[in-house]
Amino acid sequence: MKTIKLLFVCMLASLFAYAQENVPTHMMTDVEVTPPKFTAVKYNPGDNTNSLKTYIANNFKYDAEFGEATEGTEVVRFTINTDGSLSDIEVVNSVSPAVDKLLLSILEETNNMWMPGKNNGVPVAMEKEIAIQVKLGMTESVAENRDFTEIAREHFTKGSEKLFFDQKTRKAIKHFETAVRYRPYDQSALYMLALCEADRGNIEAAQEYVDRFSKLGGDKNILEQDLAQDVKSLNGYELLSQLFATK
Repeated sequence: MKTIKLLFVCMLASLFAYAQENVPTHMMTDVEVTPPKFTAVKYNPGDNTNSLKTYIANNFKYDAEFGEATEGTEVVRFTINTDGSLSDIEVVNSVSPAVDKLLLSILEETNNMWMPGKNNGVPVAMEKEIAIQVKLGMTESVAENRDFTEIAREHFTKGSEKLFFDQKTRKAIKHFETAVRYRPYDQSALYMLALCEADRGNIEAAQEYVDRFSKLGGDKNILEQDLAQDVKSLNGYELLSQLFATK
């Protein structure tokens, strides 16, 4: 118990926010689109200096118990309205309930701290999605060096072994879910989760992963080139193909 307590005392959380900050104005056909921008204060058209990344880092206090502390990549989506207020805040990829609660509360505090996006100079409501990496380690440098890509790859490999060799779909799902917790935009892991849920007959969950995969521009044909025989041997493959056919 003393070792665990000491480890908890020494454990630091390192936070990196990958919000789309400082995105330049770009053209879409004949419409000039300016993305919304965080101001850190009540909406002021003349203030362009503040960073959402810094604001979140300064307010992120991850005080979970040692046994509950979790790392991964949290993804949150929300809408910035024409008056700088926020609405429709939702967690797309959850690290843990504690992190969900903390980040949602921080974002809610930024209500009216946004310069709204514009189409041809006219303020319009726009959707924004931010991804935030929460890393844990004995020291800050250890936390910073945590390789989420490698961790996700290891769980993807273990999940594939559980699914194709051991035929243990539930255990495979846990590994693929962990892979997605670390890398929420990994199309391969999302596809495998859709396949696993289809194999279990869980159509709603499978459809959710198919939607996320498709929204990222995923091409299932490319993935299936390497996994063709293994994938098609599963009972859920036909159902999964039907779900993709409706997209």
